[in-house]
Amino acid sequence: MRKIIIFILSFQSVLAFSQVAADYKLLGEQSKSESLNPVRLGIIGKQAFWNEKSTMFIYAPAFNFNNSSWIIPEPKYYRYSAFSFKDNKEYIFTANTPFESLAPIWNKIPVGEIYLKVEAVSLDEQGFVLAGNRSFHKSACFTPPYPVTKYPFEEAFQKGLKFQYNQPHIKKWLLTGKPDHNEHSLYCYSALEVGSVINAMLLYNKYFPENDTSLVIAKKAADYLILNSEPKGNSLEYFPQVYEGTDLNAGKFTDEIIMTEPASTGKSYLDLYDKTKEKKYFEAAERIANTYVKTQLPSGTWHIRINKKTGKSASDEFCIPVNITNFLSLFVEKYKLNKYQKTMDAAIAWIWENPVKTFNWTGQFEDVAAVKPYQNLSKYEASWFAQYLLNNLDKDSSYIFTAKELISFCEDQFVVWESPGIYDNWGNASDRWHTPAVLEQYHCYVPIDASAVQMINTFYLAYKKTNEIMYREKAIALANSIVNTQKADGMIPTFWAPGFSEFWNNCMISSLTMLDKFISDKKN
Repeated sequence: MRKIIIFILSFQSVLAFSQVAADYKLLGEQSKSESLNPVRLGIIGKQAFWNEKSTMFIYAPAFNFNNSSWIIPEPKYYRYSAFSFKDNKEYIFTANTPFESLAPIWNKIPVGEIYLKVEAVSLDEQGFVLAGNRSFHKSACFTPPYPVTKYPFEEAFQKGLKFQYNQPHIKKWLLTGKPDHNEHSLYCYSALEVGSVINAMLLYNKYFPENDTSLVIAKKAADYLILNSEPKGNSLEYFPQVYEGTDLNAGKFTDEIIMTEPASTGKSYLDLYDKTKEKKYFEAAERIANTYVKTQLPSGTWHIRINKKTGKSASDEFCIPVNITNFLSLFVEKYKLNKYQKTMDAAIAWIWENPVKTFNWTGQFEDVAAVKPYQNLSKYEASWFAQYLLNNLDKDSSYIFTAKELISFCEDQFVVWESPGIYDNWGNASDRWHTPAVLEQYHCYVPIDASAVQMINTFYLAYKKTNEIMYREKAIALANSIVNTQKADGMIPTFWAPGFSEFWNNCMISSLTMLDKFISDKKN
């Protein structure tokens, strides 16, 4: 009982619990009602149907079933039949078009696998032609309460911080000044994982400033990335190497740079500069920013993958440059270097004209190839842009509508409040997943700690900007999961599913950074 009391007191401070007590029954009813609202309803010829490759929905979906007009050009109506494998029942309604949402029957259908068919019915009601069909899963909507933490945030944070610092591959930096690929094979994703060493050690030093070895490690990691950056005169000069060696998928992309990654490295350099005041780290970040300016396409974005030898695009797909604009905004807003404003404005304009309109929020991952539209959606860029909109409501109050829509998209496709009853990309059942959780991308449709963090940050910001309790409670439920997955040694696993042993250092530091933010909120 004492632990529960400590938990409640901690969370009252950390997440402003004291302002309004949560009525779980009311929130559950509200969530169920909201699930009837489709996410970005497609409109033939006007608004894209983004969900052609989607397999799971919390919110009532609508599909582009328009394949029967050549047989029955003017049907009397369309008959929607959704068969549930959970209760072996069929749920039916009729509509005037073959692309209506399933809202009329959505709350009647149980969670689980669904087979949907839509038929065009002739004027005499004697002819039936299949307009479209597909299978998918209905996922559970938010229905609190969810498990509380097994111990407070502060304890989880301290345990995790010590685990991060004491990893053998971290300690090796003191001796060698370079990544130990034997101890941590994921250093093959050089910029990402070496950059995470900088972030982890800066966070450790924040709480243990007397331990100057943490800063030494951070600087050695940064120096390594700077040393191994693209040389001056290269079309991508000063960008850090994204891949090193041939482990895992690094060998597939060894000659490429994924254009979102240098921005993350640049942020790490700036954080290190803020701590040490060593100008070389600011200059390294500024050189990265300058290369972004020089390589920006007239459209306002960049190709997602560039061949670093030729400087030509390695893929026809484009970068969704939210992370890049977040990086450049630091120079404008924090360091008052307005020369990057034009580049930022063009990138933001491209986002408005492309993924905001098409909802092709395609994954931008260093270990996954770029793919055609809608084949590998993810919630990262969508939720980052939602955060951008929420943080700029003073510029345009209409931003709130789009921000909420993007948050709903992210939850609909990637948040699982309970086991959804699906199989992951490797054929493993989801019945042993730790939930509530957040899935990463269609090509890695499993719960990941950093994915949970992304939605915690988004939900919590939405709560602070709107004061809507629903967002706060969703953030709490996922934050509790972060703590409840932590191992006895302090490690927060990357994958919340059995059968995965990879531990991504950058993912755990994102979890610790989230915990640190909430602990800081408590103190302030």
